[in-house]
Amino acid sequence: MSHTEYVAAQAHAPTICFRIPSKIIALWVVLAIGLAAHGTAFAHAFVKTAVPPKNGTVRSLPTEVVIDFTEGVEPKYSTIEVLDSTGARVDTGDVHGVEGNDKRLIVGLKPLTPGKYKVVWHATSTDTHKTQGNYQFTVAP
Repeated sequence: MSHTEYVAAQAHAPTICFRIPSKIIALWVVLAIGLAAHGTAFAHAFVKTAVPPKNGTVRSLPTEVVIDFTEGVEPKYSTIEVLDSTGARVDTGDVHGVEGNDKRLIVGLKPLTPGKYKVVWHATSTDTHKTQGNYQFTVAP
């Protein structure tokens, strides 16, 4: 076949047209939107604020630890433990939420003395994701 015949044959060769079905395109759009919304739909609860404050010092003896989380939490499946410098628990074990504020957990404390304390928390958010962490606070003499 000469070059001229080859070029002429190519001009009449069938063209393969690949068309993506609209259902596939719609599926990709839905997946992209879902991934974009992932940060809000599957958020995790972390400490936003705490009283006594994270890594802070207080002068008066606290009677409870209050933690506000970044997301709603399930008190029934969440814990707050407060440990003294020897590792002994000084909380009362009565972790509870606040009606009308699903981001707040509170635990009572036994009478404290001046010193360093460690707060260990485990939170189950309202979307069932689990997080954990700890921080310290100091009660000044």
